[in-house]
Amino acid sequence: MSFKWVLYSDIHGQIPQLDAVQEAVKKEEADKVVVIGDLVGLGPEPAEVIERIKGMPEIEVIIGNVDLWVTRNVWEWGEPKSPHQEWMFRMMQHTQERISKDLLEWLDKRPYSITYSPELGHDFHIFHATPYEIGDEEAFPFRLTDDEIAEKLEGYDFDIGAHGHIHGPSVRNFKKSNGKMQKLVCAAAVGMSWDGDPRPSYAVVEYHGDGKWDARVERVEFDCEKQADFNENSWIEHGERIAGMIRSGTFWNPDHMPH
Repeated sequence: MSFKWVLYSDIHGQIPQLDAVQEAVKKEEADKVVVIGDLVGLGPEPAEVIERIKGMPEIEVIIGNVDLWVTRNVWEWGEPKSPHQEWMFRMMQHTQERISKDLLEWLDKRPYSITYSPELGHDFHIFHATPYEIGDEEAFPFRLTDDEIAEKLEGYDFDIGAHGHIHGPSVRNFKKSNGKMQKLVCAAAVGMSWDGDPRPSYAVVEYHGDGKWDARVERVEFDCEKQADFNENSWIEHGERIAGMIRSGTFWNPDHMPH
């Protein structure tokens, strides 16, 4: 048997990047498409993104930490850890103001994770940040070694996992303490990257039967300068920070990476 998934995440209210990724995804002819959270926040068109994805019922969607910040009023209960997070919380409030109640309710009801089992004993587990925490307290950032990630996944026995959240795509292969090989795929990000490559990304996972999995990540082209200008001149406070990330593919404040 064989089955093909395409996954993308961290759209963050950016329509042109989503257009570019979805056009590429069509050509993959996947059996299933999954969006791995953070549809909104950090971008000027949150309602348009939710409306687009909601209108595609063939796509499975899980929720991200920033989605929850928007739907559950983080600015009312969250304790910002820095001026950066104070700005983020204000942006979440202004984002919510631009989204209708029915779209907020739809987004808030998305699951935290999805597991596919194409054959008994062979699981594919999909989550936004980690299997045990949606973010921001835990993540699998670029700086962690394979051994460090294997330690964080001790006790999780899926063949392959997929996540978003850290805004830099990758495929990792590592051996667990029980000797089992495990794959971990990061599909993110559509809206803006932090790994030095400004192109949006998506991931492809294929199951070929008998426990055999393949995974790859792809980047797509789009007009980053035009979208950066749009963000810089949008309603977003400090839109120049978002514009800088779109242009450069790096976090706006490299001395204080969030993960």
